[in-house]
Amino acid sequence: MFGLINRQHPERVACIAEDGKLVTYAELLRSVRDFSLNLLQKSLIFIVGSNDLATLTCYLASLESGAIPLLLGEGIKSEQLDSLIEAYHPNYIFHSALEFNQGAEWMLIGHHDTYALWQSNKEVVHNINENLAILLATSGSTGSPKLVRLSLKNLISNAESIAKYLKINSEERAITSLPFNYSYGLSVVNSHLHAGASLVLTNRSMFDAEFWRLVEKHQITSFSGVPYSFEMLLKLRFERLNIPSVRTITLAGGRLADEKIHKVFEICNRKGIDFYPMYGQTEASPRIAYLPTEQVRRKPGSLGIAIPGGRLWVEGENGEIVSEPGVVGELVYEGPNVSMGYAESSADLSLGDINQGVLRTGDLGHMDDEGFFYVDGRKRRFLKIFGVRISLDAVEKIVSAKGLINAAAGVDDKLILFLEDAAAEFQAEELRIELSEILGINKAGVEIRTLAKLPRMESGKVNYLCLK
Repeated sequence: MFGLINRQHPERVACIAEDGKLVTYAELLRSVRDFSLNLLQKSLIFIVGSNDLATLTCYLASLESGAIPLLLGEGIKSEQLDSLIEAYHPNYIFHSALEFNQGAEWMLIGHHDTYALWQSNKEVVHNINENLAILLATSGSTGSPKLVRLSLKNLISNAESIAKYLKINSEERAITSLPFNYSYGLSVVNSHLHAGASLVLTNRSMFDAEFWRLVEKHQITSFSGVPYSFEMLLKLRFERLNIPSVRTITLAGGRLADEKIHKVFEICNRKGIDFYPMYGQTEASPRIAYLPTEQVRRKPGSLGIAIPGGRLWVEGENGEIVSEPGVVGELVYEGPNVSMGYAESSADLSLGDINQGVLRTGDLGHMDDEGFFYVDGRKRRFLKIFGVRISLDAVEKIVSAKGLINAAAGVDDKLILFLEDAAAEFQAEELRIELSEILGINKAGVEIRTLAKLPRMESGKVNYLCLK
């Protein structure tokens, strides 16, 4: 059996389904082995699921069998799924039995709760690198074929680091407050299963009263959220929540304003909860740095320090390591959790480890005089909106396909789409709703403005500086 699932406590509860079903580690391992018999080694499987036992079993069975899973959210649009199928030619698709329009190209080979496993009728043989274990999307749910290639070593090393600094042991019990297909949510699953802890599986959000009933009923010890989660919790009077079993809360997925981090910390401190802001990228499996809870009051805007086993530094324009405090450069990370690189089609599945353990984050940052790191901006055109990483270039491509001249800009938690021609104003609200659905974010994070003409440079390219 692969090393991701803990085998030291077979009698302990591995997970609890939302209907209350208890599954021990021994039972989970048996289910995983049984499911893995359906999958061929070095095949490719798309898992379109949610935070439930069937999806978890399929994911773990893929790793067990040597099949390569791509985790996708159940809300993915059919055209986005079709685009990924065309680029990667999966051998299997695990999807809701009621929603997947299989057509003549797919053969049903099994049912698992409300899901079905389909096998391609085409004989597809992939040339897959021996170290590749899983694929994850890196730019939100835009359906981009650009995926992150991760090895089992990447997953396990990051799970071990997270368990170490968060002190996760077999007595811990987390709730799945983030989707599995999101690297942050997957890291919660991996770190707890590796440590022999328990998971309560649910798709409910923190804004659902039933979520908190599950926290109370199952004596949850930790949960995780993105900046938007905590912004809403503060509005909902987080300080009034009665959660005596909770010992740890983590934040990642983007930047929360310093004053709000301070508020969350003070509420947690009064409740006896350790609060850990963290920083990461899918390309690092995904954790890179964390801020020790005892430092949050002093350094609420800091990324903190590198995770155990990793190294973080600031690099200047000429590739030199910046050792002086306060000097801005690109944040660079080195560690065993750094991904093998990217894939944009099935041909790339044969590629080896391009990154060689070093990740250029694309974030500009600096270090203070105590060795704690801070982000000052982004080098590339990505935003994080409610924890979802959004490619501005991908957004523009989606809107351009509708025949609209546009430019995407914004700041974290706010995508601003500029449309050329006042006539586009009549489509703005409809487009705003559609974009929020495609990107998998609340429509509050999308703003649309119309201009007579987009500002452009002499080269004809959009002048994004003017838009700012």
